[in-house]
Amino acid sequence: MPAPLKIRLTPEEDEQLLAIKTNLKISKRTRERAEAIILNARGWKVTEIANYLKCSPNTIRQNFYRWITKGIEGLSDAPRTGRKPKWQEEDIKFIENCLEKEPRTYNSYQLVEKLKEERSVCLSRERLRKILKKKIGGGKELNKV
Repeated sequence: MPAPLKIRLTPEEDEQLLAIKTNLKISKRTRERAEAIILNARGWKVTEIANYLKCSPNTIRQNFYRWITKGIEGLSDAPRTGRKPKWQEEDIKFIENCLEKEPRTYNSYQLVEKLKEERSVCLSRERLRKILKKKIGGGKELNKV
């Protein structure tokens, strides 16, 4: 059986962790890691924390190791790998300018073709619509797509 782990927090660290734990804008996993550290500092054992957070005791120990080695930065997830986007922010600005300045309206097929011809960016119309919805929102420009 592994040796019991006990984390001691300074008042400043305790305050920071409580702020992270209660901030809903921070990812759930980061908040749970902060909560695990707080619970351990308050006397909870690894198995109790694991049962409470519904995860493996090894996960809790890894969280503690990340806290010990990296501090607050260790609570956040590492960047994930994945394919780079086919489009750049400038491509979306180009589309926004077309929608604002040109007197005509475009449908998604026409915008895809315009991007392909003028910017050499190949996107499906569904993907373009999702990007525009996310970037532009529900404004009047989106109604033209």
